Amino acid sequence: MSLTPSIKEYVREKVGNLEKFIGAMEAKVELERDRHHQSGLVFRAEVMLVLGGKLMRAEAGAEDIYAAVDMVIPKLKEQIGKYKDKKQTLRRRGARSAKRKI
Repeated sequence: MSLTPSIKEYVREKVGNLEKFIGAMEAKVELERDRHHQSGLVFRAEVMLVLGGKLMRAEAGAEDIYAAVDMVIPKLKEQIGKYKDKKQTLRRRGARSAKRKI
């Protein structure tokens, strides 16, 4: 499947908006059209984010390539939220244990 400039820009915009939640990241995006089906969920979007040493991956299928990209973004936002929450919890737990030792 050849990507038009409008699709590339749309994906850059959507994945780029995730950066405000987490800061610097590396992203790999795969867009694909299923050749075996003529109707239904024929487009698939897969996004892999690398944050430090952590890999976050989400994929979604839809009837339209733009819809597939739109469906994958909330899945990644949820994973980023869990990652940030876990990171913050571990930091607080470490600070509490250090405070107890003092």
